[in-house]
Amino acid sequence: MGRKGQMQMTETIAILFIFFILLLFGIIFYFRYQQSAFQEKQEELLGVRAMETTLKALFMPELICSRGEAEPEDNCFDTLKLDSAAAVLEDNKDDYYFEIFSYAKITVHQVYPEEKEWLLYEKTKPESTRKEPTFFVVTLRDELSDSTQAQYGFGYVSVEVYS
Repeated sequence: MGRKGQMQMTETIAILFIFFILLLFGIIFYFRYQQSAFQEKQEELLGVRAMETTLKALFMPELICSRGEAEPEDNCFDTLKLDSAAAVLEDNKDDYYFEIFSYAKITVHQVYPEEKEWLLYEKTKPESTRKEPTFFVVTLRDELSDSTQAQYGFGYVSVEVYS
């Protein structure tokens, strides 16, 4: 009688041991899944923030091509504004423009008719682990002082957002 009770007790302990091992495997699997899902969500949010920052940079009134009361030209930056905007953005980088762009680097590259580059904004995150670059093609208008006609060029905006 004692042997039968001892045998049932050993079976019960073995079943409980197996149950807790399976439970432990389930918890480990769940936490690994949650960790990978969290990383994917962070990547997605970084991409969304990169696109939002690019759109904010593209529609800055400080850079966009305009003529008085006329409608501004789409996807066009004025090179005269670009030349002076870098200094203005640098002076107000820590207060006004940081609220708009956060941790990012915004550069305008001219490819045609000559290569030229304007660094508009750069604020890097000290412990940054990742950055998400985005690019957008723009037209660059150069108002020549000795001519009534504007000269157009071709370039792109490079926006890097830090996580």
